[in-house]
Amino acid sequence: MSDVWNSAYNNNTSFFGETSSQFALSCYDDYIKNNKNVKKMLELGCGQGRDTLFFASKGIEIEALDYSPVGIERLQKMASEKNLSNLHASVFDARNALPFNDNEFDAVYSHMFFTMRFTWEELKAIAHEVHRVLKSNDFNFFSVRNRNDRVYGKGIKIDENIYEYQTFQVRFFSKEDVEKLTEGFKILEVREIVEGLKTLYLVSCMKS
Repeated sequence: MSDVWNSAYNNNTSFFGETSSQFALSCYDDYIKNNKNVKKMLELGCGQGRDTLFFASKGIEIEALDYSPVGIERLQKMASEKNLSNLHASVFDARNALPFNDNEFDAVYSHMFFTMRFTWEELKAIAHEVHRVLKSNDFNFFSVRNRNDRVYGKGIKIDENIYEYQTFQVRFFSKEDVEKLTEGFKILEVREIVEGLKTLYLVSCMKS
């Protein structure tokens, strides 16, 4: 998995663009901006860090993890250039237990991370770890590609609802899948948007 992303990031130093995603903006504006309790955030699958840099620029202490050393190196360079000492980025395989204490974070954020090629057992284990490190009544934000996406069902079928299209292997979610992934959380909102060429569910929930 990391080889594909290392190649993509080597070929393009801003693979997803320079500006923060629509999802990051909505999470901040709708839930974080006026909530003084959100001081420490964990981001899973940060990539080259366009959203990480945005949250850090708002004064939030953020731990950012990604499987790609190339992506993390790029993010660390950008954080240094912007003097963002509140941003800490590390290479990590999230299929392992998260290296953080119980109830450590005020928010956990991931943009299209769960849509990578994980098994359902791995997805549930990651969601359980998110629940563990998140404080009670605090936020879990994640986005996934859904089955209204223009490339759902195209390319090579790898597994149920997972397709390889242009070298990337992607899982596409139904609303029922989202509900399964949020057991132990209270769903606040599931919103469908089109971002670029991708159709996504934006999920906002709280640890219950």
